[in-house]
Amino acid sequence: MAKGNTTKIFLATFAGLAAGVAIGLLLAPEKGAKTRKKLKKKIREVSENFQHEFSDELEKLKTIFPGDEKEEKKRKKVITKAKNPTT
Repeated sequence: MAKGNTTKIFLATFAGLAAGVAIGLLLAPEKGAKTRKKLKKKIREVSENFQHEFSDELEKLKTIFPGDEKEEKKRKKVITKAKNPTT
């Protein structure tokens, strides 16, 4: 499988999981505050699982796509946000 395709598959899988969780929770017959709390918790769990499962792939991407210093700062910022979605 090509490197570009692998990345697209990972991102599509993550997006699909997140969308499925969000839709499922939004359609749940509970109060809004409780649903939002569950949704936030689920998004955090999915994000942590994604980061854990694909941390090696994220590191490989950094070596495959080396960039200048400005690009490296952007890449680190994206990775930090992925690791800490609530900040």
